[in-house]
Amino acid sequence: MNDYTDYYRIEVFNMDKSLEDLNNDVDMEETSTNEEEVEEVEKTREELLEEALQQQKEESKQYYEQYLRALAEVENMKKRLDREREEYIKYGNTALIKKILPVIDDLNRALEATQSSNDIESLGKGVEMTVKRLIEVLNSEGVQEIESLGKEFDPQYHQALLVEHNEAPENTIIEEFQRGFILHDRVIRPSLVKVSGGPA
Repeated sequence: MNDYTDYYRIEVFNMDKSLEDLNNDVDMEETSTNEEEVEEVEKTREELLEEALQQQKEESKQYYEQYLRALAEVENMKKRLDREREEYIKYGNTALIKKILPVIDDLNRALEATQSSNDIESLGKGVEMTVKRLIEVLNSEGVQEIESLGKEFDPQYHQALLVEHNEAPENTIIEEFQRGFILHDRVIRPSLVKVSGGPA
């Protein structure tokens, strides 16, 4: 083995040692860098979670405020509807009453006429006209009289107080004690009647 070969081996050994030291330095630096990066990533993640949580809190607050506003609006609407319903019940018959008032005026005039005159015939005509006018008012509101006399008894519209053997066909109404009325298609008062039981 000559001096040249020894020198070469020494140089290669030194080179390997330098590379090993360099690798160790790089590994330590990379480890340090990786730890810093992990810490930075964890910090960034915590910040993002905190921001997301804060955003959720803000949204929840907004939704809750919207819910409270909607609840208040519903309550106000309910109060308004209740108030309107009460007013409707209280004043709903105003139009009908206004139509009936002239009929009362007619009756008062008929009464005044009897005080200055003994004309019973005129009084009777006045009352008859007043009743006719009142029926017209009721008709305009959807109220109709139930026709009874000579009609066949119908329990939907008539209430029989008496049954009497009569020349009229059986089940025919022969007398009306009280007139009945229908509001639109609903019976509000049946006619009180006497019904024929047919010939004895």
